[in-house]
Amino acid sequence: MNGPFTPLSDDELSELDHFLLFGVDGDESMTMDTLDGYLHAIAIGPITLMPQQWMPGIWGEGTSMMPPMESIEQLNRILELIMRRFNSIIAGLEAQPPEIYPLWCTSEFRGKEYDDAEGWAHGFSEGVKLCKREWLPLLETPQGQAWYRSIGLLGEDDFGPDQDALTKTPAMRSKLALQIPEAVVALHQHWLPYRQAVYEREVAKTLQVKVGRNKACPCGSGKKFKKCCGAAADLH
Repeated sequence: MNGPFTPLSDDELSELDHFLLFGVDGDESMTMDTLDGYLHAIAIGPITLMPQQWMPGIWGEGTSMMPPMESIEQLNRILELIMRRFNSIIAGLEAQPPEIYPLWCTSEFRGKEYDDAEGWAHGFSEGVKLCKREWLPLLETPQGQAWYRSIGLLGEDDFGPDQDALTKTPAMRSKLALQIPEAVVALHQHWLPYRQAVYEREVAKTLQVKVGRNKACPCGSGKKFKKCCGAAADLH
């Protein structure tokens, strides 16, 4: 039986790919490679985004968590496939050493096969846009720009005056694609301490206890809180 972290099989990847291509009304839904880049950006970014924040972006509608489905069984199946791919990305990055297996296309040109990561990189850039304000402190630094360069050149529409020259041929675009896995690992490792600190702060908030002024002071003195730690001049 498949668990939430079970990687998708080739047949399951084909099943999800088929749904993205033919199971969604309209032409704005993501393709499989775009979705994979999108999920990678969400998985490694500076803050944790909930599925209700990023799921609508997959379908191109901008409002619905999920597109219309034939049945509740189909809805749950597609949700399962997306979340398992998302979880397996996280599991790979948390492995020692980190493992990354991006799903993008290959193209043939003049008898040679090249990596084609433009759709994947576009999906990643769309994932970054979901919390661009939080990404900017890194992307405005020379190191962050170096890490993001291959993704931006392949995935964004206007990434600087030299973009066309640097992505002119399939060989040039393939060379940029091969730089992406190392860049993603570096971006993940950069944001990981920050994500952990944010998580710990959120946990701390849930552990805070509100004490009534007339209740026993939590310090154990036996006095009422207002006569003990609640008094401004007498802190324990």
